[in-house]
Amino acid sequence: MSLKDTLDVIGNLSIKKNKKIYLVGGFLRDIYLGQPGRDLDFAVSGNAMNLAQEVAEVLKGVYIPLDRINRVARVVLEPRGSKWQIDFSSFKGLSIEEDLSNRDFTINAMALELDAYLKLSQENGTLSGKRPDRRRWPEFLTDPYSGLADIEGKTIRAINSYVFEADPVRILRAVRLSGKLGFKIDPETLSLMEQNRWLLQEVAGERIWEELLGILSLPQSYPLITVLDDTGILSEVFPVKENMSVSGQNLPTDNVWAHSLKTYKLLEELCGRLTGIGTGDRAAEIRGLLRKHLDQGLTSERKRSQLIKLAALFHDPGNIEVYISEFARRLKMSKVEESYLKNLAGKHTLPVSLFNKPARGPADFHRFFIGIGQDTPDVLLLSLANMSATPDLKSAFDLAGYRSFIVDLLYKYYFEAEKYINPPILVKGEDLMTELGLRPSRQLGDLLEKITEAQVCGEVTSRREAITYAARLLKENEG
Repeated sequence: MSLKDTLDVIGNLSIKKNKKIYLVGGFLRDIYLGQPGRDLDFAVSGNAMNLAQEVAEVLKGVYIPLDRINRVARVVLEPRGSKWQIDFSSFKGLSIEEDLSNRDFTINAMALELDAYLKLSQENGTLSGKRPDRRRWPEFLTDPYSGLADIEGKTIRAINSYVFEADPVRILRAVRLSGKLGFKIDPETLSLMEQNRWLLQEVAGERIWEELLGILSLPQSYPLITVLDDTGILSEVFPVKENMSVSGQNLPTDNVWAHSLKTYKLLEELCGRLTGIGTGDRAAEIRGLLRKHLDQGLTSERKRSQLIKLAALFHDPGNIEVYISEFARRLKMSKVEESYLKNLAGKHTLPVSLFNKPARGPADFHRFFIGIGQDTPDVLLLSLANMSATPDLKSAFDLAGYRSFIVDLLYKYYFEAEKYINPPILVKGEDLMTELGLRPSRQLGDLLEKITEAQVCGEVTSRREAITYAARLLKENEG
């Protein structure tokens, strides 16, 4: 079913139920900008939940009640593999004007009756993806806070002075929207955000996490992080920052926080373009695989490309595991997300240690890859950004050589895994138990890992050699 058909159904049902229905929020803003999305937001006179339930039944969607007290519900549609979310909320007040007075920013405090939207769309083809005729919008739009003018001026502006007291998470939303839309934040609004930043301590962790993830998902989030930092907002959601700001690095020209910000910036650039890993066919192959890896879902809702940037801020504070655990608990992060951050923050120095090792053999590479696991590409990118951000490095460290070393490790990881990570299995635990009279134990697992290391080094090439090698190790341990 097309968007037009969907809106026709909603419009007809609202007429049948004698309800006024308006398009509001982000969809309206984005359609005006010529960037239509798939998340629709309706404000409805009367009980919006009843209308949402009937829409779900007619369109064969999923009905989800979100807030029974304020009568808010969602309908999820999945036509032809795509996914639409349609939110229905009852007026907050007696009229659409009163409802809009409870919203956050002027660009979100506009409303357009569905009938009027369909009329505009038929005239200029908006529903088929064409840019809407902006000249006609003022005739139909309810815009009490001059939201259209702020869209034209590319400005995020609070509709009143108590917007952030009503819902402090709007502080983070303002920053996210400015990055997403390429808008500036009005100075008075920014001042209000700074004044009310302490209220973020009272916000549920899950809501803060969602807004932070929205910021991290933007390809150029570094300027937004600096806004959060300069206003003191970041300290309210990332309290370890205060400790990092007064903690020195081994090299004296940066404190830990300044170094972490540089690392964040360079990591974002590196992950965005992936040009920092060299040129040529080999680098091109690696870039393609890295792009796919970073776009991979770490969980059903989170991508590696989001969380790797957060790891840059956590990568050097000391007491890493404690800080990450506290942060994860506050924001209600999943165990997978928490473990990922700990793995990156705790192991980002391992590539440097391997690079500085005088004689590196196949077993060293094997232990390195096994020790980090599937997060290896992420650790390598973070480590490269970290070393690139270290001040006065050129006189003490071969950064160009290290960059080549990182590319070589990525090549080994992606194209030589059978040689360095998972060679063909020669023996299993049962084989060693049968041949050597062993029982299930940690010792058995250690023997299998040592056999794999010997394979990587070319010391063991057959089943018989593997069993003989294990027997020799047992004898040496007994002796």
